[in-house]
Amino acid sequence: MSESAGVPQAARERLAELRSRGGRFFTSDLGVPELLLVREGGFRPVSQVMGSCFYHVGWQALPGAYAWTPAAEGSFTELETQTEAWNEARRLALGRLAEEAQLAGADAVVGVRLEHGEYDWAARLLEFVGVGTAVESDRHDLGDETSISNLSGQEFGALYRHGYLPVGLVATTCVLYVFSGWDQLQLTRSWGSTYRNAEYRDFSYGMYEARRIAMQRIERHAHELGAHGIVGVRFEHEIREREIDRNGVSCVDAVVTVHVIGTAIAEYPLEGEDPPVFVALRVNG
Repeated sequence: MSESAGVPQAARERLAELRSRGGRFFTSDLGVPELLLVREGGFRPVSQVMGSCFYHVGWQALPGAYAWTPAAEGSFTELETQTEAWNEARRLALGRLAEEAQLAGADAVVGVRLEHGEYDWAARLLEFVGVGTAVESDRHDLGDETSISNLSGQEFGALYRHGYLPVGLVATTCVLYVFSGWDQLQLTRSWGSTYRNAEYRDFSYGMYEARRIAMQRIERHAHELGAHGIVGVRFEHEIREREIDRNGVSCVDAVVTVHVIGTAIAEYPLEGEDPPVFVALRVNG
């Protein structure tokens, strides 16, 4: 392993051998239509690349039996240790994927699939794995940095044909603790509540708040990259209930985890001009 905890030595050797062989042989997870549109856009597949990270989540103090002060629509607090763990694990995985692409001599990575998970057999362990296809440009000078996108081959090629280029992957996670307010408590404890339909409004508002925080962060990151917009936005979420005794009252709070990922893009002139150089990859965390 390198001093920077990047790509393992075995992977470095494999990519060095691939680069030294030269030729036009490649591996990729692109389908046939994707491959043809990528080539039409002036890019040649080089190799399938991967980045992986298993990460231990530090201790996080959850809210306890606080005074009963939530507003009618509930209240929230971000669990910063858990949020930071998710974002750092993703940053390391995507950084290694970009490093593999650089070692292969590629200019960009397309079709990145980023998967994550937690495991019952190891408490507070989470994982990110990113896989994509590294490509090299036949037409454009894209600079020294490797751009990553979660766009498919068709989308990647179509962007270039219509005057856009990806400038980086933007992604973040927000883990939010949602307090169950008095109105929701009354709903769950009142006589006959099990026989009627009703909204758990605090949990609904908690989901809105977690998404707002996550979207605000990826939008800020996209602006830092000089992007004109974000495409391919994907949203995942998980809600875990937590039973707690608050001042002698049994409550059910929630922990909401929201993952958001997309590709920041910028527009460039089409009048016979090459696109500008890609800005440096930065993965939000």
